[in-house]
Amino acid sequence: MLLNNILLTQNSTPIIGVCAKILGYVMSFIYQFFSKGMNIENIGLCIIIFTLIVKLLMIPLTVKQQKFSKLSTLMNPELQEIQKKYRNKRDTESMMKMNEETQAVYQKYGTSPTGSCLQLLIQMPILFSLYYIISSIPAYVPEVYNHYKDVSQAVVADYDYYKYMNKAYDKYVKEDGQSDQYKYVDEMLDSFDKISEKKVVDVLAKYSTKQWDNLIKSYENVDNMANDLSSVTDNEWNELIEEINSETKQDKIKKLSKAIQEGHLSQIYNDSDKTKTLTSDFSENVKNTKSKIMKINQFGPINLSQSPKSVMGIALIIPILSFLLQWLSVKISMSSTKEQMADNPMASSMKVMNIMMPLMSAFIAFSVPAGLGLYWAFTAFFQVITQLCINAYFKKVDVQDIINSNVEKMNKKKEKMGIDANKVSSAASTNTKNINAKANLNKKSDKNSHQKNNKNSKDNQADSVKYKAGSMAAKANLVKEYNDKNRK
Repeated sequence: MLLNNILLTQNSTPIIGVCAKILGYVMSFIYQFFSKGMNIENIGLCIIIFTLIVKLLMIPLTVKQQKFSKLSTLMNPELQEIQKKYRNKRDTESMMKMNEETQAVYQKYGTSPTGSCLQLLIQMPILFSLYYIISSIPAYVPEVYNHYKDVSQAVVADYDYYKYMNKAYDKYVKEDGQSDQYKYVDEMLDSFDKISEKKVVDVLAKYSTKQWDNLIKSYENVDNMANDLSSVTDNEWNELIEEINSETKQDKIKKLSKAIQEGHLSQIYNDSDKTKTLTSDFSENVKNTKSKIMKINQFGPINLSQSPKSVMGIALIIPILSFLLQWLSVKISMSSTKEQMADNPMASSMKVMNIMMPLMSAFIAFSVPAGLGLYWAFTAFFQVITQLCINAYFKKVDVQDIINSNVEKMNKKKEKMGIDANKVSSAASTNTKNINAKANLNKKSDKNSHQKNNKNSKDNQADSVKYKAGSMAAKANLVKEYNDKNRK
């Protein structure tokens, strides 16, 4: 059931919604730049430039992730050794020592266990918001929405009238076994069934050529349909009214039946209502809207508002490119961490994921409008270029310089927090070398303590023995005590 006001569907999630709104301004600016500055209205071109700008903005986060990956190749062997050392130890003391040694490794390299998580947490809302923008461009670009405005208002105003005209025709006019000459009206109504009014523009934005043609036919032949319905009696209209519980809808059916009987469909609207559609003349407006929408969505031979699955043909190049570029992007990004993955027990699982993710990308690009597939394909394309540049950069950078820079930044943060950075840094550099030595020293100390306790225990045992008076053992013990006193 459609509501009363035209609204646009923007994501309202607290974080993702805000990101989408901000990036939506960027997309709107790009569209205005090309449409007003160069007289070019093309969504495909805007998607490519938009993807490039977002990728450039995210380069600092990508570089940070790569730095963490570089450090991980050095840290992982040490971290794995610590894990092996405490593998079967679950007591509190062992867990505390394991945590201490792990922290010492991260301190030594000037990073933290959450070193890569922060970048991911920042990127995830951006990636999700990009999806919403590309899939609902009219919601974020007013200039694109204006192309849909007249038609969307007409759909909202006329939906119920078309619905009851179609119902009356099927119930009272069409004879059993007769083909439905207004089947395209059924298909048009089905496309908007069970959606809120604010999604009307989103539905129109994904309309196929056939669906646009159904909408055009519905308005072109509305007068013919009304003429066929003129044979419906007042009693039949009243019967239809009784089936409807809503008073508002009953009022609409009364207006509809009266307008049909008098032969003027436009009379169902008040004189003050500017939205007087439901006439065959409006079909020309729908044709013009269709022409504009198809033009701005045309990217070469591909219509970006259509899914490759629905049109096949040349549009299949979008999911194919998406797969190839995603696969190449993953392969290049993993080449920088090849040594790290060689010793990683999860390496085989990662290889499977590196194939599955591009395949999933291709499958989704095959099913959704081609505009989203174009976005994914060019995201991977720019990722390949970015990754090649980053790899070339890191070949010239010494890892030790990265470590020194990280440690310096970490020390500055600690100084601001009032923590003695020199002591922490010194502890971090020595802990990883001395922890094993401390452990051995503790073992040696425990052994000496155990031996000493055993000796004292024996001496105490000797002192506590009672000998029989006058026996040889008692006389020998007296001699021993005399000698011990003289030694002291």
